[in-house]
Amino acid sequence: MGLKKSLDRIEYLDYLIRRKCTGTPKELAEKLGISERWLYEILNELKHDFDCPIKYSRRRRSYVYTCSGSLVIEFMNKEEQSDLNAGFKIISSFSEFFSFTAV
Repeated sequence: MGLKKSLDRIEYLDYLIRRKCTGTPKELAEKLGISERWLYEILNELKHDFDCPIKYSRRRRSYVYTCSGSLVIEFMNKEEQSDLNAGFKIISSFSEFFSFTAV
């Protein structure tokens, strides 16, 4: 499978999870054009290697994120990386005064 196709699949998976409309694992695998086994491997990698807060909601019959956010896959130039690092430094300097928790 090509890299572009894999990334497109993961972006579509993220979209479906954010909309809370993945369906059951079997339905989701069909939507993505992959086997259920491969779906579970992708979900495990996203959860454990990328720290994506994904769980399955039986009530919604969908995978959901346990906190707001989305998976972003993009190229950043040096200036953008520098800006991002500066933002993290500012936030971390305040962390000794405030406690941040996920909403």
